[in-house]
Amino acid sequence: MKTKELLEARWKVGIFALFAFVVAGVNTSFYRNAWNDAIDHRALPALLQNLMPEHLPNTFATFSWLEWFAVNGPFLLAFLAALLGGGLIANEVSRGTIFFLLSKPISRERILLTKYGVSAVLLLAVSIIGSLTLTVMGIIQGQTLDLLRLLIATVLIWLAGLFPLGLALFFSVILSDSFRAVALALLITFAFVLLPATLPNGWDWSLWRYWGSLSAYLNGGFPLKEYLVCLITAAIPLLAAIITFQRKAY
Repeated sequence: MKTKELLEARWKVGIFALFAFVVAGVNTSFYRNAWNDAIDHRALPALLQNLMPEHLPNTFATFSWLEWFAVNGPFLLAFLAALLGGGLIANEVSRGTIFFLLSKPISRERILLTKYGVSAVLLLAVSIIGSLTLTVMGIIQGQTLDLLRLLIATVLIWLAGLFPLGLALFFSVILSDSFRAVALALLITFAFVLLPATLPNGWDWSLWRYWGSLSAYLNGGFPLKEYLVCLITAAIPLLAAIITFQRKAY
């Protein structure tokens, strides 16, 4: 089953891995030319102003966090997660292979968790590619990134991606086509990200607030609160998908 899932997802992961490489690499390659504009707090969109403090240190680490972990990385991974999760069960139903799958001598929970686990690992691989690209671009430009802080940020952005993955899996269980599962997962994800941030004092209710931690990335602290929020938001749709799949009649 694992091999089958890897083969079916290989083109999606390949495309998004290339996107991660290009986005992380190209953006940080403009570090020396674009840096003065990037740190102008007033020139940033209002949502990013809430995400960042007024004064930022003039370092490659800050620039790379802004370009990858704060903006491009989370949304790239959210799209990939929705694409991966949206077809995990819905595609089996549309092809009629769901009956063969359920006839195997393994529990429904194991089937679902195996599919989810493979997608989660692939999502992690793309997250790592983005972080490795940052490291390489830093070396090329004579800049260094703290590997432990980079690892903490990489795992956090991966945990953030598990929320849309779980949502897409849930809708893949209850719907018969992957397109609607992907669309609904992205719609709800961006609703939790963008809508609270547009309200007065609503920033703490936006998931975007917890998808990255600039203070941890720059100062070396562990973002425990961010980790817990991402873990909880990842677990809820996964549990809902498991319960629904257990009771679903095909």
